[in-house]
Amino acid sequence: MRLKAPCYVQLDSIKDFGRLVCALERTPLPAFSLALSGEHILAVQADFIGGRSVIYFASTPELKEGQYLAYRVSNGIEEVTVVDSVVNPTFVYSPIINVSRFPPAMARKAIKIDKNSGYFVIQLKDLASLAKVAAYKTMYDEPPLPLFMFREGSRVIVGAAMSMNDNDTVAYFYYVSIDHEPKDPFLRYSSQKVEQPLFSSRIDEHGYIYLKLVKLASAHPLVKTYGQGV
Repeated sequence: MRLKAPCYVQLDSIKDFGRLVCALERTPLPAFSLALSGEHILAVQADFIGGRSVIYFASTPELKEGQYLAYRVSNGIEEVTVVDSVVNPTFVYSPIINVSRFPPAMARKAIKIDKNSGYFVIQLKDLASLAKVAAYKTMYDEPPLPLFMFREGSRVIVGAAMSMNDNDTVAYFYYVSIDHEPKDPFLRYSSQKVEQPLFSSRIDEHGYIYLKLVKLASAHPLVKTYGQGV
């Protein structure tokens, strides 16, 4: 089987990466440490679309080498660091897999994405609708979908990628357009209270579902290339 080159999507910061692989996950996702285009990165495969892996990554010049990515959010403050052992129970740990060499097809950062290879984009009316899309898996005791945020011109796009079922060959990106970039990294949502979702720095208030917000370094290539535009 011919291996397609993955689509690499750069995140805005290492905190966004730590939030993606660790926050609100029942089991933290493994992080891959590798060199890409001469740059050391941490990466995670978070989706698979059209036979192509979607890999989110962050540069790590400020982090030392280690065996685990440690993440926690306490009193509204996020911390992300790299450690050699799992010793502090207040942190959540993602194992770091050190990759010596990828197959050539996976080692190319810049590839041309066919216009038919992107997400099928669906615009929603409000944040409440987006929160319901991202939170629906929590009914089955699964973690919620991450919300990806990026700028598209003067607008801020917040959306979640999903397939309707495991056998669906079409992947969707549900999104809303908001006026201002939120400062807080989580969206607080309640299905039991009549109130609008709010962005928050905390995830410890009872009675709410929390969704993590992951900022991209630039527009999502698989959303832009679909052709509908956002």
